[in-house]
Amino acid sequence: MHLKNKLRAGIGFLFLMALISSGLAAYYLNRLAVDSKVVLKDNYRSLTYTKNIGQVLNDSKKERLDSQTIKTIETNLKKEEQNITEPGEAKLADSLRINFELYQFAPYNALYKSNMMAAVYAIMQLNMDAIQHKYDKAIKTADDAILIVSLMGSVCFLIAFSFMVNFPGYIANPLKKNLDALKQISDNKTTFIATISHELKTPISSIKMGLKLLQDERVGPVNNEQQELLKDIENDTQRMLQITGELINVAQAETGNIQLNFGSTHPKNIVSYAVRVIKSLAEQKEIVIDTLCPDSLPNVVADLDKATWVLTNLLSNAVKYSPAKSTIILQVKRQNNNAIEFSVKDDGYGIDSIYLSRIFERYFKVPGADPDQTGTGLGLAIAKDFIEAQGGMIGVESDPGNGSRFHFTLTTNKA
Repeated sequence: MHLKNKLRAGIGFLFLMALISSGLAAYYLNRLAVDSKVVLKDNYRSLTYTKNIGQVLNDSKKERLDSQTIKTIETNLKKEEQNITEPGEAKLADSLRINFELYQFAPYNALYKSNMMAAVYAIMQLNMDAIQHKYDKAIKTADDAILIVSLMGSVCFLIAFSFMVNFPGYIANPLKKNLDALKQISDNKTTFIATISHELKTPISSIKMGLKLLQDERVGPVNNEQQELLKDIENDTQRMLQITGELINVAQAETGNIQLNFGSTHPKNIVSYAVRVIKSLAEQKEIVIDTLCPDSLPNVVADLDKATWVLTNLLSNAVKYSPAKSTIILQVKRQNNNAIEFSVKDDGYGIDSIYLSRIFERYFKVPGADPDQTGTGLGLAIAKDFIEAQGGMIGVESDPGNGSRFHFTLTTNKA
């Protein structure tokens, strides 16, 4: 075989392996994007609609539903009927619709209301199971991708190494009989090594990029379409965690199985971490966080992670509800010999007094709040459970028009 053809065959083979590796990385990246993107989209909507229905049914103490409650149920039920995604969900939605219609005509029959609640809980459970299934599928896709790309990378490396070691000799040996030919071979070999070294950069970079994207979830030099896919993966995954994390915390609280890791730490450690986490969000609205935490304060006995989570949650809420270019006051002071109080004061609108007693209830949202600002309605409930589990107290003071002050206490290290 002519030297030129040998070079073409060898380089072409390496290039083919690089294309296969890059193609596999792109294929699994796309599959991961698709699997992750659907984890929460439709199922989360169904959870929201049924939660809204269940909440108004629980809140309604009268046998006959008032017009506002009927309107809320009807609105969310229509949305749920248009968002059927799981096997069996349509049948449950039909059952909810039938019992809703019957209950309006026979409000004194508690069976219809009970059937409505059963259908609501069944739809929620169905969609939560679907979320878990899709999450497991996305994880399996990522694991498969890492395995396949790693194997392809190893094969490419072995082939390239063998190619670099053996191929120059394979080219040079038949030409050693002639000095002129040997010189030509030497020149060709030099060119070949340089070419191979250059060509190897492409598959190695592709393999590193694929592994980095799949393992570290960080973006490399990709095109616009891939950037959009990666952004969707990042946004959807973040949202699931948040919800999954909150659901896990709620499950711990409801079972009385909150896992605490107590330690002694200065309040400044809790404050500095929480402020650092929320700094970027505050800067977007040009909000200043004025921190008052004297060094003279004693240590507190607390679960550092959970105490920091609570303070971060309060700061996040304060930033959300505060106007731009305002100031949030984060103050830590000794309440008595046995407790240290952490408080967060914002300049938002505040909370009407009729809602203060319910602000720490699960899934409760202040009526009329901006939908873009409200979350799942679990954050403050989890915060209350975390603080009380550590022997502290949590509360709120609010004056409509003058903002709100959320505060909680932790026990000091020494009385």
